[in-house]
Amino acid sequence: MKSKSPTARKALLTVSGLSCGYGSKEILRGLDFALWPGFFCGILGPNGCGKSTLVNTLCRVNEPLSGVIRIEERNLMEMPRRELASMIAVVPQETYVAFPFKVREVVAMGRNPHLSGLFGSGYDLKHEAVDEALEAAGISHLADRAVTRLSGGERQLVLLARALAQEPRLLLLDEPTANLDISHAVAILHLVRKRVTENNLAVLAVFHDLNLAAIFADYLFLVKNGTIHCQGEIAEVIDEQVLSELYELPLTVHTPPGLDRPQVSVRI
Repeated sequence: MKSKSPTARKALLTVSGLSCGYGSKEILRGLDFALWPGFFCGILGPNGCGKSTLVNTLCRVNEPLSGVIRIEERNLMEMPRRELASMIAVVPQETYVAFPFKVREVVAMGRNPHLSGLFGSGYDLKHEAVDEALEAAGISHLADRAVTRLSGGERQLVLLARALAQEPRLLLLDEPTANLDISHAVAILHLVRKRVTENNLAVLAVFHDLNLAAIFADYLFLVKNGTIHCQGEIAEVIDEQVLSELYELPLTVHTPPGLDRPQVSVRI
């Protein structure tokens, strides 16, 4: 997968002068950036730097303290929530499901923004988008199993399938591979990568794993001290000096044989 420049594309979402946090506590300030259709963008940065706060603000869980977020030139804060949910889907780090819903039922919940009427008419468990999402996530064989009986990796695939059934324009992923083994982590990122390429999906994902970010993302935002420390394509950002400054740790960047993306190691 070779890096591609977003400059020739029209942005789906633009952020101007954004400051965000919780209550009156400012965590991020003065953010200016864009997200583009057909691009897998990632966020990297030290723990507590505000990565999840940004995701929660972009999906309107949190109100911005200042600044403007626009999606297709419309102010995100002024859009009806149902309409916004038809355009933006979120996959959280973990969602606890207390009731033994079947996997198909959870995935079908992603169709909620598309239901008609004030309360809708119930989830369509046999909707084509539900079947496609189950198949894409490789969990069709789990469709009739209770989510409470799944492993952590399987549950994360269910959450991703639910987001895909939503048929969004923008997908926000908050540490989608946290606490997963490498097999499930790669499966999730491969699926997202495929949707970006084939469906022109715009993606913003929070990463902790530098090497997975370098392999799957097209463009990265590095966050430190409450602002965007650096942003750019993989070759520009996965750089020894840039990353060593970001994490305050001596790091080495190298490109292994047979891989066209750089990888990062710790220098001891």
